[in-house]
Amino acid sequence: MDHKKEQQKQQAARAAADYIKEGMTIGLGSGTTSRYLIREAGKRYGQGLHFYGIATSRDSEQLAASLGIPLLEPEQAGKIHLAIDGVDEIDREFRAVKGGGGALLREKIIASWAEEVIWIMDESKLVERLGAFPFPVETVPFGMPFVKRRIADMGAVPALRMGDGKSYLTDSGNFILDVQFAENTDISQAAEQIRDMPGVVETGYFGQMCSRIAAGTSSGVKVMENPHRAV
Repeated sequence: MDHKKEQQKQQAARAAADYIKEGMTIGLGSGTTSRYLIREAGKRYGQGLHFYGIATSRDSEQLAASLGIPLLEPEQAGKIHLAIDGVDEIDREFRAVKGGGGALLREKIIASWAEEVIWIMDESKLVERLGAFPFPVETVPFGMPFVKRRIADMGAVPALRMGDGKSYLTDSGNFILDVQFAENTDISQAAEQIRDMPGVVETGYFGQMCSRIAAGTSSGVKVMENPHRAV
């Protein structure tokens, strides 16, 4: 474990938790960074800050419930005030790629409905150009072989995600292809092309969805507003 990165993630999570206000409904992200946020949110709930959570994965749901955070199902959530989640990489234009934890579909649904979105991260996730991290593509099982061939025809290298010696399944029962693009590929254009393929459920390209980011760095937390999205 890289203790420096973990410390930075914790710092970012604490900074983002400051945006949770009384009575809000909060979208709780998934993955290792989001676990720090959920723990911090649970701590604040225990100290008397009352809010509701809506989880983007079963793992996040279980953690939040264990900390006493009251959870809503989608049909119960009239409004999502704020979503907080981690990212796998994000560039200077605030364009993000997510999905390393396998919850990209539910994460994108929640982020799309939220009034505000905060991505939290350690400083290694801030990149000059997207593409170093394998690009996740969620597909229905029946369509996966076809999608895989179509992506390969684009000149990219798709690999079926595995877990415990078998094909990884998302909480929605789908497969994930992790795609490595050729250098200098325009990720936004490639994502749009892939998203239009029959059998693709969603991609890990989150564009400029965030309202702000909170990045833990060696000199403290940097909170940056996204000028492409009004807060």
